[in-house]
Amino acid sequence: MNFAYREDELCCERVPVSTIARAVGTPFYLYSLDEIERRVRAYQAAFPRALIAYAYKANANLAILRHLVSLGVGADVVSGGELWRALHVGTPPAQIVFNGNGKTATEIGYALDSELLSINVDSAEELELVAEVARAKGRTAPISFRVNPDIDPQTHPYISTGLRQSKFGIPIAEAEALYVAACKHPELQIVGVHCHIGSQITQASPLREAAQSVHRFVIRLRTEGVPLALVNLGGGLGIRYHGENPLTAGEWAEVVHDVFGQGSDLQIILEPGRSIVAPAGALVASVIHLKRTPEKNFLVLDAGMNALLRPPLYGAFHEVRPVQRSQPSTPLHMDIVGPICESADVLGKDRVLPQLKRGDRVAVMDAGAYGFSMASRYNQQPLPAEVVVQENQWRVVTRHETFEQMAASEEDPVLI
Repeated sequence: MNFAYREDELCCERVPVSTIARAVGTPFYLYSLDEIERRVRAYQAAFPRALIAYAYKANANLAILRHLVSLGVGADVVSGGELWRALHVGTPPAQIVFNGNGKTATEIGYALDSELLSINVDSAEELELVAEVARAKGRTAPISFRVNPDIDPQTHPYISTGLRQSKFGIPIAEAEALYVAACKHPELQIVGVHCHIGSQITQASPLREAAQSVHRFVIRLRTEGVPLALVNLGGGLGIRYHGENPLTAGEWAEVVHDVFGQGSDLQIILEPGRSIVAPAGALVASVIHLKRTPEKNFLVLDAGMNALLRPPLYGAFHEVRPVQRSQPSTPLHMDIVGPICESADVLGKDRVLPQLKRGDRVAVMDAGAYGFSMASRYNQQPLPAEVVVQENQWRVVTRHETFEQMAASEEDPVLI
């Protein structure tokens, strides 16, 4: 366990969380590099021949990304900024895939100049733009098409991406004609096919159905003479937030191997994000006070939806643990809220916790994915710090912002 109590002290690996909190101040995100490595190794053991292209959208902290590169992990990027980070930490361009439904001409040019493994084209309109940029640069664009198989991933609608009404991908029934047409463009090199049906998937059946749909599609394309070397099955494997029974990497591998076979000549690419970093991280916050009203109790923290948007955006559940377990007290029902001027600023509803007091600290668990990466400065709250732990060592990798740093990019004549 990367987070566990030792003598009533919550620890990250071997380091008491309270030790870090006293030195750094709250709020901050805390990540275990050891847990990230354990999860990467599980994927690599299950898919020894696949390219594991970590989804940067989940958490793009440079220290984490550099650690992933040291483990041989590639990159799934969806913007020029994410591509810059992938290259900056030393990811080989041949291990980077560029996704997204709204790539700009500038971003496409950056990708071509960087000589990535694949630009995953999201639409017929984007295909025209990629071809146009490639012609202007005198380059050949390696492309895959993202196909939409119209499969329900059985997850939250905001993170379902493979249904017919989704903004992502090309309906699979229409994609074959685009492949055939793209073969006639000398500035385009078809390298593969891409499919990603959603996130926080906990059932095998949607993943199997998507793999079977892609496999049938690949067979049809090869029959038409379309050269394909890569099959990118996306990511989406879920984790246990609150009672879920998610698939393991090994169980997903059984599905993929059953559909494509052990000896396939296709290069399989996977794009896990949440399942690698979410359980490796927690948001650590301090109690401002426990507010009591006739209707309910509110545990008010110094971090809210500005630091962790998932609960108000998705109705997501995150366990909240006291950093230090004190003497037993009568537990209270309470809502766990932040300091933001929104009624939606709730990190946990109707939770039962000890009667915590001002200055006590809590850890919001399983927050390593879509936490800091979705954080904002709403209400002019500074972004949280970030800290990584490895065995019994820890270090700050993102410092707390000052108010001056928050305003540094604004052109205020008084400031300059």
